[in-house]
Amino acid sequence: MRVEEQEEQDWSAAMGLDRLPTHIIEKRVSDLLDLRGQKAIVTGAGGDGLGQAIANRLAGSGADVALVGRTFSKVERRAAEVEKRWGVKAVPIRADMSDWDQVHQAVAESREALGGLDIMVNNPVMVSAGAFENFTKDQIDGTVLGSLTMMMYGAHAALQYLVPQGSGRIINIGAVGGRVQQPGLTVYCACKAGVIGFTRNLAHEFAPRGINVLGVAPGIMIKPDMKRMILDPQNEGDLAGRTTIANALKNQVQLGRVCLPEEVANMVAYLASEAANYMCGQTIDVAGGQWMG
Repeated sequence: MRVEEQEEQDWSAAMGLDRLPTHIIEKRVSDLLDLRGQKAIVTGAGGDGLGQAIANRLAGSGADVALVGRTFSKVERRAAEVEKRWGVKAVPIRADMSDWDQVHQAVAESREALGGLDIMVNNPVMVSAGAFENFTKDQIDGTVLGSLTMMMYGAHAALQYLVPQGSGRIINIGAVGGRVQQPGLTVYCACKAGVIGFTRNLAHEFAPRGINVLGVAPGIMIKPDMKRMILDPQNEGDLAGRTTIANALKNQVQLGRVCLPEEVANMVAYLASEAANYMCGQTIDVAGGQWMG
Protein backbone atom coordinates (compact mmCIF):
# COMPACT_ATOMS: atom_id res chain seq x y z
CA MET A 1 0.00 0.00 0.00
CA ARG A 2 1.28 3.44 -0.94
CA VAL A 3 2.00 5.93 1.85
CA GLU A 4 -0.71 8.23 0.48
CA GLU A 5 -3.31 5.45 0.63
CA GLN A 6 -2.33 4.54 4.18
CA GLU A 7 -2.59 8.19 5.22
CA GLU A 8 -6.00 8.43 3.63
CA GLN A 9 -7.21 5.34 5.51
CA ASP A 10 -5.77 6.63 8.79
CA TRP A 11 -7.53 9.98 8.42
CA SER A 12 -10.76 8.29 7.42
CA ALA A 13 -10.67 6.11 10.52
CA ALA A 14 -9.69 9.02 12.75
CA MET A 15 -12.68 11.05 11.59
CA GLY A 16 -15.06 8.11 11.77
CA LEU A 17 -15.98 8.40 8.11
CA ASP A 18 -16.56 4.64 7.96
CA ARG A 19 -19.20 5.01 10.70
CA LEU A 20 -21.25 7.81 9.21
CA PRO A 21 -24.95 6.85 8.94
CA THR A 22 -25.17 7.66 5.26
CA HIS A 23 -28.33 5.56 4.97
CA ILE A 24 -30.31 8.39 6.58
CA ILE A 25 -29.60 10.93 3.85
CA GLU A 26 -32.54 10.03 1.62
CA LYS A 27 -34.97 9.41 4.49
CA ARG A 28 -37.70 11.60 5.91
CA VAL A 29 -37.37 12.64 9.53
CA SER A 30 -40.57 10.68 10.18
CA ASP A 31 -38.77 7.56 8.93
CA LEU A 32 -35.96 8.13 11.40
CA LEU A 33 -38.46 8.31 14.26
CA ASP A 34 -39.72 4.80 13.50
CA LEU A 35 -38.87 2.50 16.43
CA ARG A 36 -40.30 -0.71 15.02
CA GLY A 37 -38.20 -3.66 16.13
CA GLN A 38 -36.82 -1.80 19.15
CA LYS A 39 -37.27 -3.12 22.69
CA ALA A 40 -37.72 -0.56 25.46
CA ILE A 41 -38.04 -0.52 29.25
CA VAL A 42 -39.78 2.38 30.98
CA THR A 43 -39.70 2.63 34.77
CA GLY A 44 -42.29 4.47 36.86
CA ALA A 45 -44.87 3.64 34.20
CA GLY A 46 -47.91 2.69 36.25
CA GLY A 47 -49.31 6.06 37.24
CA ASP A 48 -50.92 9.02 35.49
CA GLY A 49 -47.73 10.93 34.79
CA LEU A 50 -44.68 10.85 32.58
CA GLY A 51 -43.91 7.12 32.68
CA GLN A 52 -47.13 6.02 31.02
CA ALA A 53 -46.85 8.90 28.52
CA ILE A 54 -43.35 7.74 27.53
CA ALA A 55 -44.50 4.14 27.18
CA ASN A 56 -47.30 5.33 24.88
CA ARG A 57 -45.01 7.50 22.78
CA LEU A 58 -42.42 4.74 22.29
CA ALA A 59 -45.13 2.19 21.51
CA GLY A 60 -46.79 4.64 19.15
CA SER A 61 -43.48 4.81 17.29
CA GLY A 62 -43.47 1.03 17.00
CA ALA A 63 -41.36 -0.17 19.95
CA ASP A 64 -42.27 -3.11 22.15
CA VAL A 65 -42.32 -1.89 25.74
CA ALA A 66 -41.94 -3.24 29.27
CA LEU A 67 -43.68 -1.06 31.84
CA VAL A 68 -42.06 -1.30 35.27
CA GLY A 69 -43.68 -0.10 38.47
CA ARG A 70 -44.09 -0.80 42.15
CA THR A 71 -47.80 -1.74 41.95
CA PHE A 72 -48.42 -4.59 39.51
CA SER A 73 -52.11 -3.84 38.98
CA LYS A 74 -51.23 -0.34 37.77
CA VAL A 75 -48.55 -1.36 35.27
CA GLU A 76 -50.73 -4.26 34.17
CA ARG A 77 -53.56 -1.86 33.34
CA ARG A 78 -51.24 0.56 31.54
CA ALA A 79 -49.60 -2.25 29.56
CA ALA A 80 -52.99 -3.49 28.39
CA GLU A 81 -53.89 0.04 27.27
CA VAL A 82 -50.64 0.41 25.35
CA GLU A 83 -50.95 -2.95 23.65
CA LYS A 84 -54.55 -2.34 22.62
CA ARG A 85 -53.89 1.19 21.38
CA TRP A 86 -50.74 0.55 19.35
CA GLY A 87 -50.72 -3.16 18.53
CA VAL A 88 -47.23 -3.71 19.94
CA LYS A 89 -46.08 -6.03 22.70
CA ALA A 90 -46.39 -4.41 26.13
CA VAL A 91 -45.52 -6.32 29.29
CA PRO A 92 -46.07 -5.30 32.93
CA ILE A 93 -43.20 -5.87 35.35
CA ARG A 94 -43.44 -5.30 39.11
CA ALA A 95 -40.41 -3.90 40.90
CA ASP A 96 -39.51 -1.51 43.67
CA MET A 97 -36.85 0.57 41.91
CA SER A 98 -35.29 1.48 45.25
CA ASP A 99 -34.23 -2.16 45.69
CA TRP A 100 -31.00 -3.07 43.85
CA ASP A 101 -31.88 -6.73 43.42
CA GLN A 102 -35.45 -6.05 42.27
CA VAL A 103 -34.23 -3.54 39.69
CA HIS A 104 -31.76 -5.98 38.18
CA GLN A 105 -34.36 -8.75 38.21
CA ALA A 106 -36.93 -6.48 36.57
CA VAL A 107 -34.56 -5.57 33.74
CA ALA A 108 -33.70 -9.24 33.22
CA GLU A 109 -37.39 -10.21 33.15
CA SER A 110 -38.23 -7.35 30.79
CA ARG A 111 -35.47 -8.28 28.38
CA GLU A 112 -36.54 -11.91 28.36
CA ALA A 113 -40.21 -11.04 27.83
CA LEU A 114 -39.46 -8.59 25.02
CA GLY A 115 -36.78 -10.68 23.36
CA GLY A 116 -34.09 -8.04 23.71
CA LEU A 117 -33.22 -4.61 25.06
CA ASP A 118 -32.37 -1.48 23.08
CA ILE A 119 -33.73 1.44 25.10
CA MET A 120 -33.74 1.96 28.87
CA VAL A 121 -35.76 4.92 30.17
CA ASN A 122 -35.02 5.68 33.81
CA ASN A 123 -38.00 7.57 35.18
CA PRO A 124 -37.83 7.54 38.99
CA VAL A 125 -40.78 9.05 40.82
CA MET A 126 -40.21 10.35 44.36
CA VAL A 127 -40.29 13.93 45.63
CA SER A 128 -40.20 15.48 49.12
CA ALA A 129 -40.89 19.19 49.39
CA GLY A 130 -40.62 21.75 52.16
CA ALA A 131 -38.19 24.01 53.96
CA PHE A 132 -34.79 22.30 54.15
CA GLU A 133 -34.31 23.03 57.86
CA ASN A 134 -37.45 21.02 58.60
CA PHE A 135 -36.36 17.93 56.65
CA THR A 136 -35.77 14.73 58.54
CA LYS A 137 -32.99 12.29 57.77
CA ASP A 138 -35.53 9.92 56.24
CA GLN A 139 -36.83 12.66 53.94
CA ILE A 140 -33.33 13.51 52.74
CA ASP A 141 -32.37 9.87 52.27
CA GLY A 142 -35.66 9.07 50.54
CA THR A 143 -35.41 11.99 48.15
CA VAL A 144 -31.82 11.16 47.17
CA LEU A 145 -32.76 7.52 46.73
CA GLY A 146 -35.85 8.28 44.67
CA SER A 147 -34.47 11.13 42.58
CA LEU A 148 -30.93 9.96 41.81
CA THR A 149 -29.88 6.60 43.23
CA MET A 150 -32.75 4.65 41.67
CA MET A 151 -31.72 6.02 38.28
CA MET A 152 -28.20 4.69 38.80
CA TYR A 153 -29.64 1.28 39.70
CA GLY A 154 -31.65 1.20 36.47
CA ALA A 155 -28.72 2.26 34.31
CA HIS A 156 -26.44 -0.30 35.94
CA ALA A 157 -28.96 -3.09 35.36
CA ALA A 158 -29.43 -2.15 31.70
CA LEU A 159 -25.69 -1.99 31.05
CA GLN A 160 -25.36 -5.67 31.95
CA TYR A 161 -27.01 -6.38 28.58
CA LEU A 162 -26.18 -3.31 26.50
CA VAL A 163 -22.40 -3.57 26.96
CA PRO A 164 -22.07 -7.16 25.69
CA GLN A 165 -24.13 -6.37 22.59
CA GLY A 166 -22.24 -3.12 22.00
CA SER A 167 -25.34 -1.02 21.37
CA GLY A 168 -28.28 0.62 23.06
CA ARG A 169 -29.56 3.81 24.54
CA ILE A 170 -30.15 4.97 28.12
CA ILE A 171 -32.40 7.99 28.67
CA ASN A 172 -32.48 9.51 32.15
CA ILE A 173 -35.39 11.66 33.26
CA GLY A 174 -34.22 14.60 35.33
CA ALA A 175 -35.92 17.92 35.93
CA VAL A 176 -35.33 21.55 35.03
CA GLY A 177 -34.88 21.97 38.78
CA GLY A 178 -31.41 20.55 38.21
CA ARG A 179 -30.56 23.86 36.54
CA VAL A 180 -32.74 26.44 38.33
CA GLN A 181 -33.64 27.18 41.94
CA GLN A 182 -37.11 26.19 43.11
CA PRO A 183 -38.48 27.07 46.58
CA GLY A 184 -39.04 24.10 48.84
CA LEU A 185 -37.22 21.68 46.56
CA THR A 186 -33.60 22.10 47.60
CA VAL A 187 -32.82 18.40 48.05
CA TYR A 188 -34.79 17.33 44.99
CA CYS A 189 -33.17 19.96 42.75
CA ALA A 190 -29.70 19.04 44.03
CA CYS A 191 -30.40 15.44 43.07
CA LYS A 192 -31.63 16.46 39.63
CA ALA A 193 -28.42 18.42 39.12
CA GLY A 194 -26.76 15.12 39.94
CA VAL A 195 -28.81 13.43 37.23
CA ILE A 196 -27.42 15.87 34.66
CA GLY A 197 -23.87 15.10 35.81
CA PHE A 198 -24.53 11.38 35.94
CA THR A 199 -25.89 11.43 32.39
CA ARG A 200 -22.89 13.36 31.06
CA ASN A 201 -20.34 11.13 32.80
CA LEU A 202 -22.08 7.86 31.96
CA ALA A 203 -22.13 8.92 28.31
CA HIS A 204 -18.42 9.71 28.43
CA GLU A 205 -17.68 6.27 29.85
CA PHE A 206 -19.87 4.17 27.58
CA ALA A 207 -20.17 6.01 24.24
CA PRO A 208 -16.92 4.39 23.04
CA ARG A 209 -18.56 1.03 23.74
CA GLY A 210 -21.64 1.73 21.63
CA ILE A 211 -24.08 2.88 24.30
CA ASN A 212 -25.48 6.39 24.04
CA VAL A 213 -26.72 8.12 27.20
CA LEU A 214 -29.01 11.15 27.09
CA GLY A 215 -31.33 12.99 29.45
CA VAL A 216 -34.57 14.94 29.48
CA ALA A 217 -35.37 17.65 32.03
CA PRO A 218 -39.11 18.35 32.30
CA GLY A 219 -40.53 21.53 33.71
CA ILE A 220 -43.90 21.87 35.41
CA MET A 221 -46.11 18.99 34.23
CA ILE A 222 -49.81 18.88 34.97
CA LYS A 223 -51.07 15.61 36.44
CA PRO A 224 -54.40 14.78 38.09
CA ASP A 225 -53.10 15.35 41.62
CA MET A 226 -51.54 18.69 40.67
CA LYS A 227 -54.68 19.77 38.84
CA ARG A 228 -56.75 18.99 41.94
CA MET A 229 -54.30 20.90 44.14
CA ILE A 230 -54.51 23.97 41.89
CA LEU A 231 -58.27 23.98 41.37
CA ASP A 232 -59.34 22.71 44.79
CA PRO A 233 -56.63 23.18 47.47
CA GLN A 234 -57.37 21.22 50.61
CA ASN A 235 -54.77 22.50 53.08
CA GLU A 236 -51.90 24.94 53.64
CA GLY A 237 -49.51 22.68 51.75
CA ASP A 238 -51.75 22.74 48.67
CA LEU A 239 -52.07 26.53 48.89
CA ALA A 240 -48.29 26.93 49.19
CA GLY A 241 -47.74 24.58 46.26
CA ARG A 242 -50.23 26.46 44.11
CA THR A 243 -48.53 29.77 44.92
CA THR A 244 -45.09 28.36 44.07
CA ILE A 245 -46.32 27.09 40.71
CA ALA A 246 -48.10 30.36 39.91
CA ASN A 247 -44.97 32.37 40.71
CA ALA A 248 -42.79 30.10 38.57
CA LEU A 249 -45.17 30.36 35.63
CA LYS A 250 -45.26 34.14 35.94
CA ASN A 251 -41.59 34.82 36.56
CA GLN A 252 -39.62 31.91 35.10
CA VAL A 253 -41.54 29.97 32.44
CA GLN A 254 -41.44 31.93 29.21
CA LEU A 255 -44.42 30.12 27.66
CA GLY A 256 -46.44 30.91 30.78
CA ARG A 257 -48.17 27.55 31.16
CA VAL A 258 -47.71 24.06 32.51
CA CYS A 259 -47.11 21.17 30.12
CA LEU A 260 -48.62 17.78 29.44
CA PRO A 261 -46.52 14.69 30.19
CA GLU A 262 -46.94 13.81 26.53
CA GLU A 263 -45.02 16.94 25.52
CA VAL A 264 -42.03 15.71 27.50
CA ALA A 265 -42.51 12.18 26.17
CA ASN A 266 -42.18 13.58 22.65
CA MET A 267 -38.56 14.44 23.39
CA VAL A 268 -37.89 11.02 24.90
CA ALA A 269 -39.19 9.34 21.74
CA TYR A 270 -37.00 11.60 19.63
CA LEU A 271 -33.88 10.85 21.67
CA ALA A 272 -34.61 7.13 21.42
CA SER A 273 -34.64 7.33 17.62
CA GLU A 274 -32.12 7.46 14.81
CA ALA A 275 -32.87 11.15 14.43
CA ALA A 276 -30.84 11.79 17.60
CA ASN A 277 -27.86 9.59 16.71
CA TYR A 278 -25.31 12.42 16.93
CA MET A 279 -26.45 13.62 20.34
CA CYS A 280 -24.54 12.30 23.35
CA GLY A 281 -24.40 13.09 27.07
CA GLN A 282 -26.81 16.01 26.79
CA THR A 283 -29.83 16.70 28.96
CA ILE A 284 -32.54 18.51 27.02
CA ASP A 285 -34.89 20.88 28.85
CA VAL A 286 -38.57 20.56 27.99
CA ALA A 287 -39.73 23.29 30.32
CA GLY A 288 -41.35 26.10 28.39
CA GLY A 289 -38.16 28.18 28.54
CA GLN A 290 -37.96 28.08 32.34
CA TRP A 291 -34.94 29.99 33.60
CA MET A 292 -33.53 31.37 36.82
CA GLY A 293 -35.84 34.10 38.04
